[in-house]
Amino acid sequence: MKKLLLALALCSVAAFAQTTPTFPSFPLPAAVSAVGSFNQLGNPKWSVGLSALYPVVGQQGVYGSTTADVYTKKMATATGQTYWGLSAGMRQGMHKSLLTTGRFTFLLGGDIGPSFSSAQPSGVNINFSSSFVFTTVVQITPVVSFVAPERMLYVGGANTGWNPVLQAGFALNLSALAKK
Repeated sequence: MKKLLLALALCSVAAFAQTTPTFPSFPLPAAVSAVGSFNQLGNPKWSVGLSALYPVVGQQGVYGSTTADVYTKKMATATGQTYWGLSAGMRQGMHKSLLTTGRFTFLLGGDIGPSFSSAQPSGVNINFSSSFVFTTVVQITPVVSFVAPERMLYVGGANTGWNPVLQAGFALNLSALAKK
């Protein structure tokens, strides 16, 4: 029995002496991403967005994000003439890394910010947007990662309640680009 315990103790010491590979320590230490979005309640349903993800307290897995969504919308004037209006939104968010295994990371957080759209007959509508965000990151190479930040928007006054906005795209790791 003593030999078995000694063997187990030696194996456990050897296990603690192992080093882990540094690729990747976190798939997005500082990154810029472009994503396509699908919003079932939106008009239009498809849009594009740009986002930056950066460490706030990287040792603790806390990250910040800045996101901009832009899309065009076909609108009509009071006289019936159609034109393309522009809508844009800008949100600031905070996220916490809940799971990081190898090339996969899962973040949970939220974002908040204003959105602007064309108004009829002339002017600008200003709204306020906030959402919970579940972000999945899969590192493809040290420079490129697949990102899927899924937003959950609460729709007040509607029977739908929570509206998921599905997003997917690619991110460029800025620190890996700087090394080349």
